[in-house]
Amino acid sequence: MNRDTLQKFGLSDEQVNQVMAEHGKDLEKSKGVESELEQLKQQNTDLTSQIAERDKQLKDLSGKAGDNEELQTQIKALQDQNKQAKTDYETNIATLKRDGAIELALREAKAKNPKAVKALLNDGTITVDDSGVHGLKEQLEQLQESDSYLFDAEPEPKPGVKVTGSGNPSGGIDGNKNVSDMSLEEMTAAYQKNPALFG
Repeated sequence: MNRDTLQKFGLSDEQVNQVMAEHGKDLEKSKGVESELEQLKQQNTDLTSQIAERDKQLKDLSGKAGDNEELQTQIKALQDQNKQAKTDYETNIATLKRDGAIELALREAKAKNPKAVKALLNDGTITVDDSGVHGLKEQLEQLQESDSYLFDAEPEPKPGVKVTGSGNPSGGIDGNKNVSDMSLEEMTAAYQKNPALFG
């Protein structure tokens, strides 16, 4: 999307500036989310690698320990700690994924104060798996009905502009369709053919 394209659609400079400003905000939000996601992926790779390396070291050490009972006990304790660390790590990653999905859904739902809306959600029923987020959409829809003031309302659609030329009170162009029934391409073609009808 660029200014030239928007101007070709017949938007004024002020409208173009507004659209570009909103588009810029969306791009910045997307860049922030992508950056966080890349950091999490890198952390995931690093931690997985560290856990695999520790498990390998413990296995090697266990083979060298032989019948030494005290050393075997220490190795077993370290293996248990590693298992617990892996479980905790996987739980944290799942929580981060769920929190990220909730934040994204709140942004898409246009929550005015995401923290306040999040406090009203029942976290226990929200789950994230490979097929997506479950239990969130329904809660958001319910909140949008019961507490609509927490969300930015969608702007009311503006009525279509009827352009009437002299001697053409029906609003049609050259005796054809009304402007409100035309596609963007048809309006552009009609404008290029006879700009006076749009003046």
